Amino acid sequence: MALHLTSQQLDRAAGTLVGLAVGDALGAPYEFGPGTPNPEMTGGGGLRWEPGEWTDDTQMTVCIAEETATGTIDPLAVGERFLDWFRGRPKDVGVQTSSVLGAVSSSDGLTAAAADHFARHPHNSAGNGSLMRTAPVALAHLGDDAAIVESATAISNLTHGDPLAAEACVLWCVAIDRAVRDERFDGIYEGLDLLPRSSRDRWADWLDQADQGRTSDFKNNGFVVTVLQLAHLVCRGPEMTDDESFACRFVYHALRRVISVGGDTDTTAAIAGALLGARFGTSAFPQEWTSILHGWPGYDARDLVRLAVRTARGGIGAQDRWPDISSMRDEYVRSGGLGPSAILLNEDEDIWVGGFAALEEAERFDVIVSLCRVGRKDTPGDGIRVAPWMIDAEGQNPNLDFMLSDLARQLCTWRDEGKSVLIHCVRAEARTPAVAAAYLAESNSLSGDQGWRLAEVKLPSARENHDFMHALNRVWG
Repeated sequence: MALHLTSQQLDRAAGTLVGLAVGDALGAPYEFGPGTPNPEMTGGGGLRWEPGEWTDDTQMTVCIAEETATGTIDPLAVGERFLDWFRGRPKDVGVQTSSVLGAVSSSDGLTAAAADHFARHPHNSAGNGSLMRTAPVALAHLGDDAAIVESATAISNLTHGDPLAAEACVLWCVAIDRAVRDERFDGIYEGLDLLPRSSRDRWADWLDQADQGRTSDFKNNGFVVTVLQLAHLVCRGPEMTDDESFACRFVYHALRRVISVGGDTDTTAAIAGALLGARFGTSAFPQEWTSILHGWPGYDARDLVRLAVRTARGGIGAQDRWPDISSMRDEYVRSGGLGPSAILLNEDEDIWVGGFAALEEAERFDVIVSLCRVGRKDTPGDGIRVAPWMIDAEGQNPNLDFMLSDLARQLCTWRDEGKSVLIHCVRAEARTPAVAAAYLAESNSLSGDQGWRLAEVKLPSARENHDFMHALNRVWG
């Protein structure tokens, strides 16, 4: 039975997959290089990735998440998804994974093929390929350690026969579980008691090495133990502060630290990104990154959110509930209306604001920023479509200062690129005017109050939300 999750816990569940893909795409251009202290999501690298395009790390994660999102987690079904993906000739596949997937015709032979690979290569079968994709297992079994152990082990064993790989997956899934449910990074230590008794001491020693080490100690990160140590090190227990943007700065620097080590940079950053997202949520990642995320099988960040939410809810939802519902229009009509149509925010700029009704013109906008829940068909068009996790309720936005400042800066970027932008929520009462105020304050060097007053003129539906107003004045005092 799936847990009942709060909105913040769902944000963190979604952040697990979004964070994984962010790390993957951010690290992709630098794979197998010496590392860089200032990575950017520019694409490129040896395999010529597009900016924001994820690699096989996220692709294989999606294979698992497509299964867990149905409410089941049958390893054989996951294996068939792996094989279908592999037969599509992806441009990047790990050597060990390729060897095992290429050796069988159906998923019922995968575990034996992986075990045979381990038997033939006993000192070279503990690669990082099963750890990089394991995050959906944690989301499928939140609060159920026994199920985490069983599924993480079985799915790791599909391609990686060395027990070290499965044990690493168990530890990381337990860490993700505690991060999503309890907002903490130290859950990995609780995973030690779930390992075979013969393995606990060595993993405890390896974690202690990470706790005492430096990132430069873990350059051999194709090995599953080393990559877990590195990811654990950069995510290791920061003390929270009253600074509303602390989490987001921590995420930013943690991913840069892990990529600066070099080596298998997409995988190291994907593994770390999953735990960072599980701890801090989707709202801790900048739109500069998440707005361009995409990859096989034609998905973007919104699809990762959909898969994560469905998985965390135990597959509940189907076609009549967000995030799978076709359109939220009828629900919003029943709950109070659709707000105003699109309103031009500034006469000399192509920035528009409105309620859900503004989506009647969705196809004419290059960018749509949806601050409320939208259905799969509510934002048609080929442009950028983003849905920041912002809640119209006080006390529900832990990364609010960062979200407002980040959106304001990104809106300035889209404006400078000549893009037409629509910012909307349901009735344009709180979230839309708050983001409009943030943009006006940022672009005109105004205070938060001044930005709000200008936004109010354009949106008579606006009403003050104390959290939003305090954030506006903290950032633009």
